[in-house]
Amino acid sequence: MKLFINRKQFTLVDFLLYVLGFFLVIEWLRPLEQLTDTNDILVFNLFLALSLTLAYLHVSPIISGALKTVCILYSLVYLFYEEPFFTFTWIPSFLSSLVDNLALVFNANWTELTSTFRSLLFFILLWLMAYLIDYWLIKRRRIFIFFLLTIVYITVLDTFTIYRADYAIIRTVIIGFTVMGILSYLRLKEKEGLMNSPVSLLKWMSLLLVFVCISAGIGYVTPKADPIWPDPVPFIKTVGSKGGEESGLKAGANRVGYGVDDAQLGGDFINDDTVVFISEVEKPHYWKVETKDTYTGKGWVQSEKSLTLNVENNQVLDNGGEIPFDSFVEGNKVKRTDSVSKVIFKDPFSYLLYPLGVKEVKADHSYIEIEAGNERGIFGGFVEEYTVSYEMPGYSLDALTHTDIEAFIEENPEMEKRYLQLPGSLPKRVRDLAVDITKNDENIFAKVRSIESYFSSNGFSYSQSNVAVPEDGQDYVDQFLFETKIGYCDNFSTSMVTLLRSIGIPSRWVKGFTAGEFKKRDGEIRHYEVTNNNAHSWVEAYFPNIGWIAFEPTQGFTNANTYINDIEMKDDNRSEETSTENEEEQNQAQKNKKPNQAKEEQQQTVNKETSIKKWWDSFTAALKMYWEWIIGAIVIIVVSIYLLYKFRYKWLPYYYIWQFRNKLDVSNFPKAYLKLLHLLKLAGLDKKESTTLREYAKQIDHVYETDEMGVLTEKYEEFLYKGQLENGTWDELKELWENLIKRTTT
Repeated sequence: MKLFINRKQFTLVDFLLYVLGFFLVIEWLRPLEQLTDTNDILVFNLFLALSLTLAYLHVSPIISGALKTVCILYSLVYLFYEEPFFTFTWIPSFLSSLVDNLALVFNANWTELTSTFRSLLFFILLWLMAYLIDYWLIKRRRIFIFFLLTIVYITVLDTFTIYRADYAIIRTVIIGFTVMGILSYLRLKEKEGLMNSPVSLLKWMSLLLVFVCISAGIGYVTPKADPIWPDPVPFIKTVGSKGGEESGLKAGANRVGYGVDDAQLGGDFINDDTVVFISEVEKPHYWKVETKDTYTGKGWVQSEKSLTLNVENNQVLDNGGEIPFDSFVEGNKVKRTDSVSKVIFKDPFSYLLYPLGVKEVKADHSYIEIEAGNERGIFGGFVEEYTVSYEMPGYSLDALTHTDIEAFIEENPEMEKRYLQLPGSLPKRVRDLAVDITKNDENIFAKVRSIESYFSSNGFSYSQSNVAVPEDGQDYVDQFLFETKIGYCDNFSTSMVTLLRSIGIPSRWVKGFTAGEFKKRDGEIRHYEVTNNNAHSWVEAYFPNIGWIAFEPTQGFTNANTYINDIEMKDDNRSEETSTENEEEQNQAQKNKKPNQAKEEQQQTVNKETSIKKWWDSFTAALKMYWEWIIGAIVIIVVSIYLLYKFRYKWLPYYYIWQFRNKLDVSNFPKAYLKLLHLLKLAGLDKKESTTLREYAKQIDHVYETDEMGVLTEKYEEFLYKGQLENGTWDELKELWENLIKRTTT
């Protein structure tokens, strides 16, 4: 019994150490919400608590690692993905993002890592922190270095950032000295070989807490001297600016966000996570602000034609109205689906934000000035929120791959002037590159996709730093394509427009914002937060009989379109001359047979895919409808299995008693004896290899104050020596065995 009490006492002390260690690590996490764009700190706190709980319960590394991995994945899906966790539709996107971010890591592009990957790394860091807490507190019984680092960390943040650490320092000092006091007690006990006494532990802890609290209180209420040294922050800033720059930005750097002047592109960007607006959408999409049509070799401006359109076709819409932007050509080549999105501004913003296919805007208590030439809307005053109705397009692949762009340009010379414009100074190698990229493509849609995908490899990389500015006489696109190959969205999008125009495909440069960061979902409505960091530029190409289609050449960004596969299978019309009429009929029959077979096989495949899709849709629908119950059931099952395993020494004895209840044959005694040894091991009374069975039986009888183990062991040794026992032996020993096996549960 003493052994059992000691074990429980140590468990109580260890539990207290784990709790204090948890609160010590929490002090590292508290400043993140103020100093970074990290939200939902509670998720990280819960993961840390789970990790330390598993360490305290001594869960096996395999089970512990699996539980923590599932917790990390579930948290990432909860924070960054729209899909429910158990639909598993997020897996392809997650793996693709993981590969892209690993590539950025190997290329040392740390600033371009996504929030999802950064959160994953942070979870792994907390995993390591939990291991270190377990190692330092439980195994080494040392915490001073970590305690000191925590104090340094908090004081540095208090000195150089907006984080106020007054109470954090007090909490850390109380926690740190309490932990060090407990560890000192444990080391002294182990060194001197003292017996475990709850009374002595209680006295030590009481005096320790009183001493720490009194010391912290005195330190808090006593007067403090003013700082002797001047504030180091202004001095450091002065040194950093080298005494000659008034701005905190380096030469050529800009702050990311939306701006109207694009005449000179290039240079670095400084991130700005200021929230511009909140969107409520049925499906995420890019937000347009304006388009530009004239590339100068250095940047983008509006053409004379565009400026004329602005003057002639300007409209003023009171409280909103229909928007006169023609995104798609009338006809059946574009499948349109009506949808509505809502914009809620956080700060004043002058320009209308809208998706491709916009039809109508409703903005109460304001007017909108519409500039038709560059498809831009300007609010008259600050608008807090508005709704925009638009048509989500689905493009016909048959129309895209069977369009005559040359004939269209001949019939529409104004399209050529505005959207095939290129500066006369554009180097010839840019045009040659466009021809080389698309030399194997048979239609303009394939050419556009080839140019769009060209930037995903071929040595290009996304970066907002170390981005070159073209010198006098140097073309912006030429420099990016052939010299630097490093840039951000402006580099990629401008280069794609230039390459498209080089091979006669009308295109234009578009500015606006990406969909932003997903925050939550209310039924079918998704909420996104869009910051200045989401300011973006992309490409729209024009297809006859369809209209404008958006394309995304920038690495790490996606703006997927919906394409309708309506390309019909056509028979091969090739014919051969035959010598006889019979051969001709046979050939014709063969030609007719193959399409029919192909159609039948295709139909079978479609039916099979349809049945699988129906099953999957019903399965995912059930998950979406009952996901809370499913998660609850899984949690209950996992917890139940764990508790059954953890406390198996409580119920296993009764299971063994039931198992041997009707087994009266004497041959069952050796099996029952081995079960008894197993239960004694679970109870912490394991047999050492160097100990004989008789010596071990004496130890057990001493612990339980009985002689039952000695009797059972004597009979078991008799069985080992003789190979058999007399009939009736098991009947005599069964009661002793049951009495002893029940004692292991206490």
